[in-house]
Amino acid sequence: MAFPALQTKRPYSQLAPAYDQALGWPTFLRTRRSFERLSRLYDIRFHNAADLGCGTGLFANYLSRCWDVPVWAVDISPDMLRVAKRNCSSSGVRLLQQDIRCLRLPEPVDLATSNFDALNHLTGKDDLRVAFQRVAENLRPGGHFYFDLITPCFPLSKRAVYVRKIAAQHRQVTQLIRWNPTHRIISITVAVQSSDSPRAKLEFHRERVYSFEEVGRWLMDAGFVIRGVHDEQTLEPASGCPQRIIVVAQKSGTYSYKKTR
Repeated sequence: MAFPALQTKRPYSQLAPAYDQALGWPTFLRTRRSFERLSRLYDIRFHNAADLGCGTGLFANYLSRCWDVPVWAVDISPDMLRVAKRNCSSSGVRLLQQDIRCLRLPEPVDLATSNFDALNHLTGKDDLRVAFQRVAENLRPGGHFYFDLITPCFPLSKRAVYVRKIAAQHRQVTQLIRWNPTHRIISITVAVQSSDSPRAKLEFHRERVYSFEEVGRWLMDAGFVIRGVHDEQTLEPASGCPQRIIVVAQKSGTYSYKKTR
């Protein structure tokens, strides 16, 4: 599939204004249901939190409003954070533009979350391993790390290219998704066509998928205990080869409650 008359832009610079309608809200609603069920299952308690790779801030805003806790919303994209600033304007969410691999929160937290492929955007050889270490350094002893990941069982393994079109906020968003199982890389070309412009804007995104063995080893090396791994679709304990997993990990040490406000 070819895209005519394209201008290449940095990732999320064009997608951010249309992100919530196209992808954000459906994903958030599913993520919220999963978190509420699994947080009860594992009795996850927290008095403050950080949402890493927060995107437009929907989940960070939910944590702040529904759990009545201060939340740090962290993302590397200034364009997504601009949308997050609007979404979180009336809640106890504070925004930080940071790379997760260099995470440095102003205070340690009881809970760190990372949803909807955020960690899969770390594509370098040691990126995820380093990110796990940074998260552990910013969690209190006994604090929880709740995140999802796409696995090597990505559904395009039998289909090299997938095209998805989404209409959102006077824009047409077209995703051209390529899966390379040999290198475990997902390449996503995003074309954003605005109703007031004849020229589409093009963004390139890359994601890497990680094996169960890598994730388990790097979490334990960072000082985490894995409490559960679940199939993201069913929320049952992961078995076989699920396409996406949710991991609940806990930093070693004794948890103690500490009010932050």
